[in-house]
Amino acid sequence: MSKDIIGFEIDLEEGDRIVEIQTSPELKEYFKKQFEKNHTYYLTEFIGGKKNYDIAYNTFVKAMRESLPFNIEENCKFCKGEGKEIGDKSCQKFYLQMDLTYIIAASEFINLVFKNKYIYNDKPKLQKLTVKFFDCLRFIKNEGKMYFELEQMCRYTLNSGFLTLSQMLANSEKLNAYKIINRTLDELNEEELQNKVLRREDENYLDLQKEFFENKLRYFKEELYLEEKDNQRLQKENPKKEKQVRKNPSILQYALYYYYLQQSKDFPHFENHPEGKVRAIEELIKNANLNTTQKYFQLRYNKIANHKTNRVALNQVKNIGFVANTMLKEFPKAQKIALSDLEEAKTKNR
Repeated sequence: MSKDIIGFEIDLEEGDRIVEIQTSPELKEYFKKQFEKNHTYYLTEFIGGKKNYDIAYNTFVKAMRESLPFNIEENCKFCKGEGKEIGDKSCQKFYLQMDLTYIIAASEFINLVFKNKYIYNDKPKLQKLTVKFFDCLRFIKNEGKMYFELEQMCRYTLNSGFLTLSQMLANSEKLNAYKIINRTLDELNEEELQNKVLRREDENYLDLQKEFFENKLRYFKEELYLEEKDNQRLQKENPKKEKQVRKNPSILQYALYYYYLQQSKDFPHFENHPEGKVRAIEELIKNANLNTTQKYFQLRYNKIANHKTNRVALNQVKNIGFVANTMLKEFPKAQKIALSDLEEAKTKNR
């Protein structure tokens, strides 16, 4: 991540003026199709729709107007009716340089989001982060200039990523989360060593990333220790019960587990993954260390997710009950949805 301030300024020599080059309707239509997914498209998606984007953009336009030099209209040929071309507008240079800064800043922000896929999949956090993007646009009053605080935006993005990762790790099986954290720390240490060897500047805030994952490593290490102690106590009190507690969930039960987490918005829907549903399931299997294939898990998941009669059925009472009362104990919203399905399933075919 670069940490520079981004700003664009048009330096016109005396006598120079801005000229608008007219293009044919066909060429305009061509460029419109080629660049349909531009910065406006993505910012609108990130912030939660056109209504929200219009509010943010209109505030941005107002700030641009208020930053223009004082009494700029007094010497404006266009405003006086003495000129009809774009170059006759005294304000045009200032609006153009601020618009260019906005486009460059937006492109940097969009790249940051797509480099952090966990943020992209977490729509509520992505929306809040996009609001922060507009907060990082700064205006110089009476000069018609604007700049973008990229370093602050990077830090906002990093913080949002930490929050999203914390939630995802909390939703993962503890031992698997511990493995992911340990592997990530090793990668960060390797990148830090390469920076030192090659004398490169740290542009990815490795110290903050390492601090985050080291704290998580200590937390999950303690959780695993306490869980092991608790299992030992249960084994002494009731060996048969301990055997039942340690039984691994089936793939169908995992499918139900993630289905209910998605319904409660505690886990992102597979369809929201930037690379598609198949890739999302592949990553889930890898991260959760499930002993199955993408195809088999997707078949089990589609069976219960796409057809309610397959999920809310008498033959699923045992599976739903296990998921609701064992796997979803730390997710009250998801557990409530599962328990509702469980009560309905008990009444089927009776």
